[in-house]
Amino acid sequence: MLRFDETDKYELKEILNDALPKEIETYLNTEGGGHIYIGVNKIGEVVGITKGKLDETMLKVGDVITDQVLPKCTEYVHVHHEVIENKDVIIIDIKRGNKLYYQKKYGMTPKGCHYRVGTKCQEMTPEEIEKRFIASLNIPEPDICEMESHRQDLTFQILKNYLITHNYHFNDKTFETNLRLRTSSGKYNYMAFMLADKNDIVINVATFATTDKSKYLKRDEFGGVCLLYAMEKAKDYVESSYNQTFIKLGEGSRKEKKVFNNEAFEQAWYNACVHNKWSESNNPGIYIYSDRLEIESRGSIPARMSKEDFYRGVSNPVNKKLFDIFKTCGFGEESGHGVPTIVSIYGEKAYRFTESYINVIIPFDKSGFDNDDGDAKHPRNIQETSKKHPRNIQEEIYELMKSNQTLTMKDIMKILNISEGSARHNIKKLKDEGRIEHKGSTKSGYWKTK
Repeated sequence: MLRFDETDKYELKEILNDALPKEIETYLNTEGGGHIYIGVNKIGEVVGITKGKLDETMLKVGDVITDQVLPKCTEYVHVHHEVIENKDVIIIDIKRGNKLYYQKKYGMTPKGCHYRVGTKCQEMTPEEIEKRFIASLNIPEPDICEMESHRQDLTFQILKNYLITHNYHFNDKTFETNLRLRTSSGKYNYMAFMLADKNDIVINVATFATTDKSKYLKRDEFGGVCLLYAMEKAKDYVESSYNQTFIKLGEGSRKEKKVFNNEAFEQAWYNACVHNKWSESNNPGIYIYSDRLEIESRGSIPARMSKEDFYRGVSNPVNKKLFDIFKTCGFGEESGHGVPTIVSIYGEKAYRFTESYINVIIPFDKSGFDNDDGDAKHPRNIQETSKKHPRNIQEEIYELMKSNQTLTMKDIMKILNISEGSARHNIKKLKDEGRIEHKGSTKSGYWKTK
């Protein structure tokens, strides 16, 4: 029988209880962090999570991390599940944070702030709390190039394909070094995880029926794949699904008008993805309302930059290396023209700043040509129609397979947000047309595109 020992780095818990917030903030405040095992008793025996309660317990652990410990600590806490001796065990891996952490219930008081001494949670004195808090104010933002990825089994074929397409020549031996995909200690960093062929980053496009969030319609997810690809697919989906084109035909003339400006949307979306504070584990998202779309990203105007400088396009990237990769791959603003472009079209009111988020608001104009009298000489020849660009699922799958030959059926369904039936149908059509061929076994094979 496997036995565990409780030490200064390992806390054993037979069941989830009210002590978890204290144990989490304790390890966040302790050099080297620690690990909490739920489903292992104090004498080291694996007892497991109560049968049928795993998902519920995982959700409760997540709620504790996000709601009961301050300040936000999700970037330093990783929760996962393992089966040990045929029993479910929840493991919480905690790294030392860069701030003073405390329980929301007690605030920054000795009862709310602890550090680990042996197997005990030691209360901090008021003097220690003050000293740690002041010290935390001077710590710079975490660098995603120095944050270690929790996964080290990463590949980068999709990223390489983007670079090749944009004439970036690289040597496989120096590829990871030149793009700074590893930390100074040699481990894959969080930026590498974001750009890897497979990851667990999800970008949401949420749709609401009204001008607020009172009536939710649906959510489309893009992710599990290289950020560049997921970002581009989310953009394409929004443009094809929501940016209706009105066409007005007259004698010898043709006018087109869209619901929103594509260039402004693309610049806002690329900026949100590259300048997002990824170190805080908050992903950018797109919210569709009946009268507008909003792009939300984690962050704020950089310190020592005025709003005037921001609107003028003064560049101060949050993630400098990621910014360079975006530009090399053809995404993002060039010469700081992204923000000025958006402001020139929609005005400064397009931006809304809060303490932690930047929102770009792009209004919809669904009036078509209602306010345009057109050619008065030929009023009957004037037509107003609308068109939407349907998705070509078959081509999307083909392009996806060209970018990553090892994708599984589930990967394709998740990335393209399609059903299993749709995936199988379109893959069969590609096979029948001789454009793709599967080599090897179902589990370890790959797709060959022609």
